[in-house]
Amino acid sequence: MAKRPSRPLDNLIRSANQISNRQPDALQLLAHMIRVALNDGADPYLMAGILAEGAAYTIGKHIPAERQPDAVSALMEILKERLRAHGLT
Repeated sequence: MAKRPSRPLDNLIRSANQISNRQPDALQLLAHMIRVALNDGADPYLMAGILAEGAAYTIGKHIPAERQPDAVSALMEILKERLRAHGLT
């Protein structure tokens, strides 16, 4: 007998299916899946680390070297603004 997927996995699959039916872009789906994972109990410290690594990887590997300093500055400003918006600074 096949093992039944866990509740968080069921929720992720269901959410992905609902979103794919509306055909959003990949970035909307990514943002939604991050919220779903956190709402289903993902470790918030681990998630913050993953997101930081994703930002560093994106800038380091996918933004031209000459534009990386500006991208880093913009990322830091966006992070500060979002933290302020959530009352965290």
